[in-house]
Amino acid sequence: MNSISDTFGAGVAKNRYVLGRRNKEEQGLLNLGRYLALDGSAASYVGLDALGPHCILICGKRGYGKSYTMGTLIEELSLLPDDIRNNIASLVIDTMGIFWTMKKSNEPQKSLLKQWSLAPKEIDIKVFVPSGSVKKYDEQKIEVLPFSIPISAMDGYSWCKLFSIDEVSPLGVLLIRVIAELRSIYESFSFDSIMDMVIEDERADNVTKNAAENYIRTASSWGIFTEEGVHVKDLVSRGCTTVLDVSTLKDLNVRAAVIGQISKEIYYQRLEARRSEERMLMGHVQDNTCMPMTWMFIDEAHLFVPNRNKTLASDVLTNEWLRQGRQPGLSLILATQRPSGLDPEVTSQSDILICHRLTAAEDINALESFRPSYMKENIGDSIRKMGMEQGIAFILDDTTEAAHVIRMRPRLSWHGGNEPSALDHKHKKNE
Repeated sequence: MNSISDTFGAGVAKNRYVLGRRNKEEQGLLNLGRYLALDGSAASYVGLDALGPHCILICGKRGYGKSYTMGTLIEELSLLPDDIRNNIASLVIDTMGIFWTMKKSNEPQKSLLKQWSLAPKEIDIKVFVPSGSVKKYDEQKIEVLPFSIPISAMDGYSWCKLFSIDEVSPLGVLLIRVIAELRSIYESFSFDSIMDMVIEDERADNVTKNAAENYIRTASSWGIFTEEGVHVKDLVSRGCTTVLDVSTLKDLNVRAAVIGQISKEIYYQRLEARRSEERMLMGHVQDNTCMPMTWMFIDEAHLFVPNRNKTLASDVLTNEWLRQGRQPGLSLILATQRPSGLDPEVTSQSDILICHRLTAAEDINALESFRPSYMKENIGDSIRKMGMEQGIAFILDDTTEAAHVIRMRPRLSWHGGNEPSALDHKHKKNE
C-alpha cells in the first residue's frame, strides 16, 4: 500500500485544503480527513503542514474522538517520506496507557478504511515505561523499554514542590541543602547517597531527618527516578515515534515532574541543534546527529498546564514550548476534554484548534473568549452545528485565518481509547 502522504499528495493535489501553511508547497502534508459539505457529504481533503512547527490544541468531551485524532496525527508523521520524516521525531506522553496499541493494525475498521481507499496498518513505535513498571508489562506480554529520570536532574526546590513541602520549613531547608551539596560534588547520585547525607547532617533534628527519610523512600518506590537515568536522546531520535507511558505513575505531581524534566532537556538540546543547522546553511561542516525537530503530544493537558495553579511542567511548557518553541522547531500538541481547566496561555498561543463535540458551557466559553476576529459566528454555534456524530471536528487555523468543519479519517492502527463494553469480554479457557 502506498503511504497516506503519497496518496494524499499526488492523488488529490487539486482538491484539498491545507492547514498551517501559506505557501503552495506540495510536500510534507498530514492527511486529517475531508471537508464536510453543508449537505453532510465529504468534499475536499484537508491536510496539515508538517514542515514547520505548530502549537495545536485538540479538545472535545469524552468519546467524541479527541484521543483518536491525536493518534491520527501520530500515524501521519510516521508515514511521511523518509527525507522529511528523518528530520522529525515524535514523542507521545501517554497518560492513559492507550497508545501502545498502535503496534497492531486496525482490523476492526477494515471496511471503513476501504471506503477511504486505505488499509489497516501497524505503526512502528517504541514504548517506554517507568523502570519500576516494566515487570507489569512483561507479564502482559507487552514489549516495552525502561525509562527513568536521573535523581540529580532536579534541584532541592523541585523536590520540595514534588513532595508538597514548604521550602522554608526545617524539612524543606534540609532537603534543599543536602541535594545542593550532592549536586555540587557529583554528576549523579542515588537515593542512598541522599539518605546518608541526611543522617550525617549536624544541623537537623532527628524528627526532621526521619521525615526526610520517609519521603526519600517514597520517591524510590515510584520507580521513575534512578541514579543514571535514561538519556533523552533514547526517547527522541530521527524518524522515530516514541510513546512514554506514564499511566502507572499514580501521583499527578510525579507525572508533571517527569514531563517538565523531559520537556526542558528537549528544548535546550533543540536550541543547540538549531545553531548547528544555521551554521550548516551558512556552508560550515557540522555534525548532523543533533536532536531533530520534535513533535510532543500530551493527553489530559489540563492536568499539567492548569488554569490558575502551576505544576512542575507548567513553566517549561508555556514559556519554552508554547511561546518560544517555534524558533528551535518544537511542536506541541495538547489534548483535553476540559478547555476551561487549561491555562489560557495554551489557547492564545495555539495556531490550530481542533475541536470535537463540547456541551459544557464553561468549556465553550473558555474557547469563545479567544475567538479570532476572522470568525463570523461564535464558536459555540459552530460546535452545535457539528451535531453528535463521532469523528467530526471544528477547526480554526490562524495561519490561513479560516474555520472549517471536517470529518476525520479513520485510524490505520488499533485505537486503544475506546470505551469498554461488557459484550467485549469473553472468558477463554487456559490453553
